[in-house]
Amino acid sequence: MAERRKTKKEDMEKIKARHAVAEAFGYYFNEAGEVVHKVKTVGIQLEDLPHVEHVIAVAGGASKAKAIQAYMKRAPHSILITDEGAAKALLGE
Repeated sequence: MAERRKTKKEDMEKIKARHAVAEAFGYYFNEAGEVVHKVKTVGIQLEDLPHVEHVIAVAGGASKAKAIQAYMKRAPHSILITDEGAAKALLGE
């Protein structure tokens, strides 16, 4: 995602050095679900999630398993919509 957003070189190095595996709402997370970098965005923020009744996360593909796990550690009440590839990877199959 950082590459798609044409992130500055120094921020990209920071994101990689801190082992980011996921991005949501402008927050980059490591595998433990810890925020390792934040970019300014318009819209919902991570701290808003506890006040939102229904949050629906959509992600697919086995390659997204680490990202899904990292995000769900920060937002465990989100409803996840995914595909078979990601589901099997999440279940360790």
